[in-house]
Amino acid sequence: MIEKAPPSKVMSYEEAILYCQFLEYNGHRDWRMPTSSEYLDTTGLSGWFVDRKGGFNTRNVTPVRTV
Repeated sequence: MIEKAPPSKVMSYEEAILYCQFLEYNGHRDWRMPTSSEYLDTTGLSGWFVDRKGGFNTRNVTPVRTV
């Protein structure tokens, strides 16, 4: 099961990784980018996910954490 943080602004893949790693939201600091399967199976995720490097140069990211 995962918890979602609010989506970010539009950013590069590298910025999205850093954004998730350093995000402090709702008292937690263990946010990460979603995996491809989490991205496909979870409603409300948008933008970047792990290993999605092709296509657009910038997207937003919805940070997730395992609960």
